[in-house]
Amino acid sequence: MEQQPTSEQQYKRFISWQCRVRKQCVRELQGRPTEGMSAGVYSISGGEEKSRMNFLMVKQDSHNITSEFRHIIRKSQDPAEWIKNGLRILAERHYQDDFDFSNDLTALFNLDSSLAGALITAGQCRLQFKQDSIEYAFDFKVHELESESPHFQATYWHNHLFNPSIPGQVRVLNFSPLLEGV
Repeated sequence: MEQQPTSEQQYKRFISWQCRVRKQCVRELQGRPTEGMSAGVYSISGGEEKSRMNFLMVKQDSHNITSEFRHIIRKSQDPAEWIKNGLRILAERHYQDDFDFSNDLTALFNLDSSLAGALITAGQCRLQFKQDSIEYAFDFKVHELESESPHFQATYWHNHLFNPSIPGQVRVLNFSPLLEGV
């Protein structure tokens, strides 16, 4: 009889799948997010989808990629140049090794986002990712990151690369999976 994978094994499969989805996005779709890169946001107790939003996977050691993105943005005033150079980096090497990524996901919000406030107040949520016939759902602990944190910086500069109108002050939330045995 085949054993069911643990939640940790399922999450590792999810991260591998996310790397494949994101490689396809940067290589074939000029960085436009696919359905699988966004998740439906639910309360852990269930109910209706509260929102749908994109999430960022952050490397365990994100300092180098953050520095590269910051450099790309600061050396040119042309957002088209930012995207071209950012996509080159992401396509060539960023999503190659799924084991380089933290288990945490991040998302960027405006300072006055009511959804960010609700997620912080709740302290946890369920995220459901789906693309074609593949679907993953996990419960996450949610907290706000300080602006100096490496995950905040990685999220800010990655998002700024693709959206030049991001305000200087934003909120970044961290989503840590609630996995059995971890």
